Amino acid sequence: MKPNRFPSSETADAPLLSVHESGHAWFSTVDVYSQAVRAECADLVKRADNVETAQVALPRLKYLLSRFPGELDVNLSHALVAEMTRVREGMLELWTDVHEKFPDNYRALQYRLRWLSRHQRTTEGLEILERHYPGVPSDADRRLNKAELLVELREIAPAKALFVSTLADFPDSKNAPLIYAKRLREWGELTEALAILDRLLATEQAPKNASVMAEELRKGMEVLDRHAPDWRTCGIPARIVVLRTAIDIFRNRSVRPMAPGRLGSVSLITGSLGTGGAERQLARTAARLERTRRESGSISGRQIRGPIQVVVKSLSRENNHDFFLPMIACEQVEAYQIDNMTPARPVDLVAEDSDLRHLLPLVPAHAAFGAQRLVEHFRRHDTDVAYIWQDGAVLFAALAALVAGVPRIVLNARGLPPVLRPHLFRGEYEPMYRALAQIPGVEFMSNSHAAAKAYCDWLGLPQERFNIVHNGVEHLPPDPNETDEERWQKFERRTADATETIGGVFRIDVDKRPELWIDFARAYHEARPNARFVLVGSGPLLPRVRQRAAELGIADRILFVGRSASVGYWLAKMDAFVLLSRFEGLPNVLIEAQLAGIPVVTTPAGGACETFTPGVTGLATDTVEAVDLEALCAKVAHVVDWRRSDPSLADRIRQIASERFSTTLMVQRTVDLLASPPAADPPAEQPRKYRRARAR
Repeated sequence: MKPNRFPSSETADAPLLSVHESGHAWFSTVDVYSQAVRAECADLVKRADNVETAQVALPRLKYLLSRFPGELDVNLSHALVAEMTRVREGMLELWTDVHEKFPDNYRALQYRLRWLSRHQRTTEGLEILERHYPGVPSDADRRLNKAELLVELREIAPAKALFVSTLADFPDSKNAPLIYAKRLREWGELTEALAILDRLLATEQAPKNASVMAEELRKGMEVLDRHAPDWRTCGIPARIVVLRTAIDIFRNRSVRPMAPGRLGSVSLITGSLGTGGAERQLARTAARLERTRRESGSISGRQIRGPIQVVVKSLSRENNHDFFLPMIACEQVEAYQIDNMTPARPVDLVAEDSDLRHLLPLVPAHAAFGAQRLVEHFRRHDTDVAYIWQDGAVLFAALAALVAGVPRIVLNARGLPPVLRPHLFRGEYEPMYRALAQIPGVEFMSNSHAAAKAYCDWLGLPQERFNIVHNGVEHLPPDPNETDEERWQKFERRTADATETIGGVFRIDVDKRPELWIDFARAYHEARPNARFVLVGSGPLLPRVRQRAAELGIADRILFVGRSASVGYWLAKMDAFVLLSRFEGLPNVLIEAQLAGIPVVTTPAGGACETFTPGVTGLATDTVEAVDLEALCAKVAHVVDWRRSDPSLADRIRQIASERFSTTLMVQRTVDLLASPPAADPPAEQPRKYRRARAR
């Protein structure tokens, strides 16, 4: 980590004429905007090259902004460093403010459009772009700018049209062919990119970096010609063929032997430690592994040498990506943030004469991001097991683990495959997984039989390729905080006629179908007017869900708790628990409800039905998609009455859940698998043409 050379937050409002440890005399105490201020802003931006350094620099820039709110350099520097902190909340508003202050500034407009695109407000972005760059600009630079801004909005076809027209109308432009070639390479259109660069180089006036890019493309394409001869005609974007080819290079790799019966250095890898079930399970696994290592050094006769690490892309507090960080911190698990790792050049990661050296600069952005940061991390820590959780993390970490020579790479699927979830689908996934399945030392794991079967059906793999480790779940204490008690008492007074409480705990997003849950609440209340409802969780659809409840006239019967650290308290208030997800892995929350003695009703999504004993601890709807609300209400009413008629049922539900989903059993099973001899080499795959995968 680089030494901290910024003023601390405590000195952010230090006197303006002061020489800090960096040696800079920043500027005088008089509020006069000067070259010194501009120089300091530029210096702060330059030094804020990762999340941690940006977080240190930001308070100073906030202070400068308060002193010089009308200066372009200060506004831009503040917003750019805020970008580097990886905080999402409020960034669109920040860039909108900067752009409205400085409407002619290209950078401000660029970031404003980028954030509009991220918020899926493309139409609004196009309207703003057209106001500033109407029609087809007659100036070459403005036309290029508009093309690049269309790329920010992911409007690729009109962007290409502008790039092509710029090349045709301004044949002497040096910038246009270079910028367009970079974009074509990014999109995987390698042949077209090289053709444009060759035409530029033929003019003998091309910039030096054009020659470097052309040589990089040429060598990468030569490797593709040898390893995937049909890559130009297969109909698959070249970036995807590049990724699969880079993985295929390791088909005959020699795997470093590991000591039998001993679990060495393990890195558990995912995107963040946010509020999701997979993130909680990863944190719980890491914490229990490290505690077991420290306290006894072994489990079931298998030695745990460690260390146990957690490696995540982001631990941003502002984005709530550190929600489960305390769980691993209290067990002294080492945590590493990929966003803070210094990237290496792809050409420095592998031998100079290797085919892989020429492919790495062309792999998709996510895989390149991981390789540039994780390869050296894995090598430095002599990682024995890269235990990668969830599809997105496989995309950025699997190739890095291969390049680093990690002997055991475990791909842990936590839900249904992305081909069944269109909003998560990427074209890279199927070719990537098919290639990884052929690599020695690569294994598959899941937390449910349902998820494993879905992946096998998708990828054409035998089900024995997947090991199953069910989640280990712990009883949540029913302790409230003062706010919880006060909110519940107010809700109790508001619903004093209620004789039963139906609850749900989940993230309020599209996968969980919260609006369907509200429709159920209305239907159930009509059938049983003395019911009330408690919904715990937050997410992007919460405002819409509240509005839906108001429209249906049920809002006064529902307590929207929001995000809560006292889930056990709210579970203890429920008579039945209802989950209506479209997609699931093995939902922890269904197990947690049963550990609280509450019967559950759920859709049969993913591995949901593996969490309960039908007719004993819960019931499922007949289908996932076409949920019959009347039948659902009947099932919920049944388990409520069932629990009331049998005083011993709650204890029986707790006992069954405890026996099936103990954390001790989960850790034991994990160690058994990770410390056992690797499976035999994967079966040889029959030659196949690349297929264009589509989400369903």
